[in-house]
Amino acid sequence: MTESIASKSTSKTPSKSASKPKSTGFEGQLPSTGDRVQKIIALAGIASRREAEKLITEGLVTINGKIAKLGDKAELGKDAIKVKGKLIQSATHKVYYLFYKPKNVIAMVNEDEEGRPTIKDAINKKIKERVFTVGRMDFTGEGAILLTNDGEMTQRILKSTDIIRRYHVKVDRHPTQEDIAKLARGGRIEGRSMNPFHVRVAAAYSRNSLIEISFEGMGAIDVRKFFENKGFFPEKVARVGIGHISADNLKPGMFKRLQASTVEALLAQPELAKKVIEKTVHEKAAQHKVMSRDSLKRDGARRDDARHAKVRRTGERNDAVDAKASAARGFIGKAGRAPVGSSITFKKK
Repeated sequence: MTESIASKSTSKTPSKSASKPKSTGFEGQLPSTGDRVQKIIALAGIASRREAEKLITEGLVTINGKIAKLGDKAELGKDAIKVKGKLIQSATHKVYYLFYKPKNVIAMVNEDEEGRPTIKDAINKKIKERVFTVGRMDFTGEGAILLTNDGEMTQRILKSTDIIRRYHVKVDRHPTQEDIAKLARGGRIEGRSMNPFHVRVAAAYSRNSLIEISFEGMGAIDVRKFFENKGFFPEKVARVGIGHISADNLKPGMFKRLQASTVEALLAQPELAKKVIEKTVHEKAAQHKVMSRDSLKRDGARRDDARHAKVRRTGERNDAVDAKASAARGFIGKAGRAPVGSSITFKKK
């Protein structure tokens, strides 16, 4: 693990006794183009953006030999950017990981000022390179997040409007066909449009259900609030896929290394994710139909016996009993509970 540069100095101004730094050829020049310096520091994994701003206001950041101010811009690799006297350099060996962030963990690879757990605690000594997160995730959120030391790739991913993010949301009840239709229609949350690429019932339990939903683009979205606005109480929200990269087999706190070509495909071939989703959806739907058919055959004689026994005892048919039994197994029409694997919709561009 690379030693944090923040631990190498406690002074707030460059030491007068320090040896004169070697010339970089950029001294005295403050660039007018590029990214804000606090953003560059954050992307380099040195500190969070808020911590970087603090370093700047304390005079611990220089650009081409001049003390930086908030709002100053620079270009990594072109300008000499130093934090506490140490030059920030572009990573020569690029690495990429998919990490499953646990719930109640801060999505940053640094120490938290308040002592709360961060991703750094989970990957400490396991990932030797200094990496940072691609995008953000709420403290209470969980699921897939990319880690890398490739700042250029990070910016390209964050600016993409084609990458699909897939979520599993456990809700407090069994959704109806109309519920699924409402989710598929999308809506606006805090001024941002949220239009799902697909929605499906992934699993049904005794008192709740698991809904799979996906959205295009890497912009910040509040999936929990989206479901709340649609009348659900989301018990759990987890991001289970970014593009064609799946976190289905990762447990909280685990990670897997990714090939550069796999990450590049997020941008070059965003349609891969759509193909994966469509294939999974149709396979699950077909599987559910087979399971439903087999279940009905196995239970047919038993249901008939129960119905005939009811008729013999009461002398009349009770269709409500049959409907209730079918509901318990999830085989309901459009007016009732949406069966597992059904109610799939795809957003068309």
